[in-house]
Amino acid sequence: MANSSNNDNRWFQILHPRPLAKYQVFIFPGAGSPGPYYKDWGENFPDYEFALLIYPGRGTRLAEKCITSVPDYITHMKRELLPSITKPCIFIGHSGGTMSSFALARNMIETGTKADLIKLLIAMARVPPHLEDPENFYIKTDKELIDILKQSADPKAKDLFNFKPFVDMQLSILRADAKAGNAILPSNPINIPIIVYGGDKEEKRTEEVLNRWSELTTKKELFRVRMFPGHHYFFSECQNQVLEALKEDFDSILNNSEVN
Repeated sequence: MANSSNNDNRWFQILHPRPLAKYQVFIFPGAGSPGPYYKDWGENFPDYEFALLIYPGRGTRLAEKCITSVPDYITHMKRELLPSITKPCIFIGHSGGTMSSFALARNMIETGTKADLIKLLIAMARVPPHLEDPENFYIKTDKELIDILKQSADPKAKDLFNFKPFVDMQLSILRADAKAGNAILPSNPINIPIIVYGGDKEEKRTEEVLNRWSELTTKKELFRVRMFPGHHYFFSECQNQVLEALKEDFDSILNNSEVN
């Protein structure tokens, strides 16, 4: 990543600076996925430089207004993020972040903007965006949202939801994400591989539903779904398994002659 060691782009944080890395990995977190969840990602990936996106209204950008529509996300990310994509890259999205990463990848492909640099999309814990999400936060009450957050959270973090300032912050972010995530995107497929990760304790984002992501890629032979033990934030419950799976999937896709 150009000048990554001295990154001053407010849109992302470099997790482990590697200016000479062969590949870039951009993580698009969901509304309830705080930065510490990802702090160790990339540590044992010497050929990759991992960057965690920081959306307006989150983390170091709490004072900024949240984005509430997919077109606005694309507009901002094309202006702020794309100049930093300088090498073959991988997008990893979790929950609402998966919607943003997929929408950006599709726009880059359709407009011919650095489309040749996107090698893989990893979609985590999200129904494919051409289908209605059964966990539609947009129509939930505050109490329903809090209950969903508690049920889907890493069990080790559930006490956080008894802390009102934290809950209030999460609700405002979720409301903004829900408004953007309520959109249904077109079903035309993209010509990059998609691999999907899910938690086996999620009741509505089942393996059967996640398999429908295959409708959104032309690279059918490279598509797969991996299910992990855990809830919506399964990657914090079984992080080592998820990171091992990422290594396997990165290697298998980037060494595939059809992708490169």
